[in-house]
Amino acid sequence: MRKAMRTRLLAVLLVLVLPLPLADAPAAAQPRARLVPLWHRDVSIPQGEYGYALTSRDFLVYTARGVLALGLDDGRPRWRHHLSTATAVGWSIASGVFVVDYYQPFAQENRRHQLIAVSSVTGKELWRRRGLSLPPRGRRSAALQDRSPVFLTRKSEKGGLIAVSPGTARDLWSFRPPAGCDVSQSAVRAADVVLLLTCGRSSRMLLLDVATGATRRSVRLPAGAVSDFQVADHVIALFGDGAMTLYDDEGRAVLRRGECWPRCAMTYEQGLVLTTYHSGEEDVMEAASWPGGAPVWQVRPAPAYTGLVEGGVGIRATEEEGLPVVDLIEPGTGEVTSYGLPTPGRPLASAGERLYAGSVMSAVGQTPSVRIAALRRGQGGGTPLLAGVDPGRWPDACALSPGRTFSAGTPRTTLSGYTMPSPVACRYTDRNGGHLVVRVLWVADDPGEAVGTIETLRDVYAYRPVTGIGDQAVADATLPSTVVLRAGLVVVSVVSGDISVRRRLTELSGSVADRLRETDVVSEARAVPAPAPPQRFRLLRLPGTRTVVAEDATTSPWLGAYLSGEDLYVRVKGVFARFDGTVRALSPTGAWGAGTTESYPAQGRDPVTIVDTATGKVREVPTVKAPMGVVRPVWSPDGRLLLTARTQEEITGFVIVDVATMSSRFVRVAHGGRYSGGFRWGADFKTVAVQTGLERDEEDAHRDVTFFDLHGAVRHRFKKVGKLMGEQNWMSPSGRVFATRCAGQAGQLCLWRTADGAQAARVPVDSGRFIAWYGEDRFLGRHTLSSGERVVGITDLLGRLRAQLATTPKGEELEPVVVSQAGA
Repeated sequence: MRKAMRTRLLAVLLVLVLPLPLADAPAAAQPRARLVPLWHRDVSIPQGEYGYALTSRDFLVYTARGVLALGLDDGRPRWRHHLSTATAVGWSIASGVFVVDYYQPFAQENRRHQLIAVSSVTGKELWRRRGLSLPPRGRRSAALQDRSPVFLTRKSEKGGLIAVSPGTARDLWSFRPPAGCDVSQSAVRAADVVLLLTCGRSSRMLLLDVATGATRRSVRLPAGAVSDFQVADHVIALFGDGAMTLYDDEGRAVLRRGECWPRCAMTYEQGLVLTTYHSGEEDVMEAASWPGGAPVWQVRPAPAYTGLVEGGVGIRATEEEGLPVVDLIEPGTGEVTSYGLPTPGRPLASAGERLYAGSVMSAVGQTPSVRIAALRRGQGGGTPLLAGVDPGRWPDACALSPGRTFSAGTPRTTLSGYTMPSPVACRYTDRNGGHLVVRVLWVADDPGEAVGTIETLRDVYAYRPVTGIGDQAVADATLPSTVVLRAGLVVVSVVSGDISVRRRLTELSGSVADRLRETDVVSEARAVPAPAPPQRFRLLRLPGTRTVVAEDATTSPWLGAYLSGEDLYVRVKGVFARFDGTVRALSPTGAWGAGTTESYPAQGRDPVTIVDTATGKVREVPTVKAPMGVVRPVWSPDGRLLLTARTQEEITGFVIVDVATMSSRFVRVAHGGRYSGGFRWGADFKTVAVQTGLERDEEDAHRDVTFFDLHGAVRHRFKKVGKLMGEQNWMSPSGRVFATRCAGQAGQLCLWRTADGAQAARVPVDSGRFIAWYGEDRFLGRHTLSSGERVVGITDLLGRLRAQLATTPKGEELEPVVVSQAGA
């Protein structure tokens, strides 16, 4: 398959601890060797991101709403904790206590953060500490049971760190970084605290005693060499400059891997460090003793890993299409057994016989959810890669012809390196023109599992149900068109880039289903009727326009405000209404508007207008003195307003307005004549960024981006990135990537990493189509259909329209003002 099924149903690799003994008896006589789905639970993630932790009783899911505990036995919610008046912005776990960092943007500045600790077993609240927050980019140990005896907290952005007792909330010790240094990242382990310090152009790693806070080791790092880090028991991995360096508990650099593309990976298992990296033209996976670093075994060439996560779970992407594949690797020998995974998603953790996976679901207009799934490793006969089905009985994809005018060709007989006796996928060519690919995705153990596989694909990828094809089918009409169907126990996909769902593909897929019914595997089970899906989406006509938007009736809407001509419409209490007033920017929730004057003042201070969109109440906040004025207001999620201060000739600095106190602060920057456009918030909202290069200079190669701290000091500058795209949503939701118009490359967007300014990708999309980010690998884009209708839709990084969110008749165009980045 191609399209969403090609890009998302990537093969994954799972590293587990135990070898897998296979039964010798035939599959028909014993249970099948496969991963058995146990349960799944959908959890709403309003901000598009989530975290998780695995305890002996529960799978804990952290979202912007708080924390939810799912029982390991059945996935049912056992307890939850949230504050309706605040947003959760961080979490940690230590010694059986889960702490959530809640943020209230309109409280007094020193009381906006509040830490609330609950028992990870019962959910009972244990204590609260107002005025404390969790440190930036805090990392927990990769150990499944976090044994850290402290929580690391802080009182202010520039203040020191405070170690707090998980059980009593008592302060145990404090740490203040040396003058001129900031704590950029931190992690707490069972015996120590790992800190990364940024001291001007130099960096340093500190290891503190977890009981006293005393410095045990101080390691000087190369300037600018660390962009990320990972910790596990006894191992610290630092990533930067395309390399990975592994340190032991004494701060000694033991191993270094210099070719990390796209990324090196590391995990610690049974006294061994497993690493993956690139060497020459090959990917390498190896195990080394720890802390000695002596090689134990090596696999070369190995799968291309993109990461190793908690519990020995590693992820790799292959070019093969289909459902994910799970490899169980014995750490001591490197022996591998491959399993097919009956659900799309990213492996999150493993423990004993169980695997936990997560799939982010983001359909048309819906606030995303994550589907947490638990699976159990089942022993038995057959081939685990094929869910225990004997390879000789796996249906032949080249025997599933869609019609008399089609001829089979280009069969694929390999599946994750395993050679099948018959093709698992086959490309068919129509003598009248057109091509399609038929692929056998899955053979279920029972009809109920087959139904569940189709329903999972429907839910995760927002496919729509279609009738009259096999026993059950779903489809996606955006090119290349996709139909996924079920006949008995077998699930098959039919994909075409030039035959549309609306025209012929559904009919041809029905023929494929008829051929499937003739196979032995399908005849083993009676047809199970597909349940009728609930009606969850509704179409809404936007007032003042002929635009129709699609919204999920069960989740928060994606559109908060829009422009129709000169009129601004704002969603208030679920209804769009024309806003009588002049505003130039709305907050991410649409609750607040900001307006600036049209001209520079001759005297006094230039005011900014703050408007409560629900009540219409207006406040004016004085800002900079004449002859300066303020322009280009940009909001942060926590309710702060950023404005660009300038004279008629040049930029002079920026202004931050605190809406809670209705006060402003002007920050002057040096050499303002070098900059153009307006300031926008950095990824952590502790920095601001502005375009370097003159506005009149149309050569994008001359445009840099400069980041300042909130006191006006230059933090870093990225050279020749091109013209920045947007101001409010110019970065991806996580802040890892930002987009520009590529220098010298018409019709392309360039993506850059905010950590080091390195180019991450090129996207074949004209900059005029970009509206805002809508997740880490998608954005809202403008499209024109062959009918002349204008569409705003979710667009992938290949420039393809994935889902239509709004359709406007020919001659009109929707101008979104406030959109949710919920696709993250």
